[in-house]
Amino acid sequence: MVFMQRMPINVVRFAGFRNKVHELKVLNLNGKTINMNLRRQKHGDDVRYAIEGWPKFMKDNGLRLGDKLHFTYESAGNLMILTHVDGVNAD
Repeated sequence: MVFMQRMPINVVRFAGFRNKVHELKVLNLNGKTINMNLRRQKHGDDVRYAIEGWPKFMKDNGLRLGDKLHFTYESAGNLMILTHVDGVNAD
């Protein structure tokens, strides 16, 4: 089973995603770029985009459910840059 996280609709519109599959690059806080696939999914009458491998990205970067992640997006190269994390689940 492949777990995915949906891309916020405002980012999808801003980025101009229209194809069934897009490559998305995510730059983590350590400066490592991870290549992911963004796949189109039907959601009722609407279309949503899901990021494949998101749970692995979260785990590999020590992120937990409830953490607030802040990104910037560079349309040239489809690059999402993780700029900082508000760790609401801090121990």
